[in-house]
Amino acid sequence: MRRLLLAALLLLLCLSACGSGDRLADYGDTPIEIVGLTAESFSVTPGELAQLDCVSRTAAGATAKAGTVNAYGPLLNTFLAQYGAQASDFYKIRFLCNDGYKVVLRDELLTDYEVVLAVSYGKKPLPEDMRPLRLLIPEAESSKWAYGVIRIEFEREP
Repeated sequence: MRRLLLAALLLLLCLSACGSGDRLADYGDTPIEIVGLTAESFSVTPGELAQLDCVSRTAAGATAKAGTVNAYGPLLNTFLAQYGAQASDFYKIRFLCNDGYKVVLRDELLTDYEVVLAVSYGKKPLPEDMRPLRLLIPEAESSKWAYGVIRIEFEREP
């Protein structure tokens, strides 16, 4: 009986662990290029970002097209802290998307707002067209949100 209970417990733990990883299963290792943060460009993946301290944030856009976003991922400053930096250290940060869309953050968007690097929608994976990364700034206009982020460029000076 004791072995049966132990086996059931192990099965339950395995199932719950597998469920949490499923949200990134299809795109967790997709590279996102990082330029200008360090001397050399490098890549980070949604799976690596998900290992950082993550937050859940919800924001509603001003239009139906923007919709409501339930984002889960690290804050930009949490990511930058690994490199001894914070968003306010930069003149601007540019997010480039797989469809050609660009979002440029500067001034108060880098100092006064939470910037979420969303790797999933809570326990649900990002929709395929929004992978590998979604940018959400809950308090900002939805025009500053982006999806399909494949490159982040950091500029320290004008």
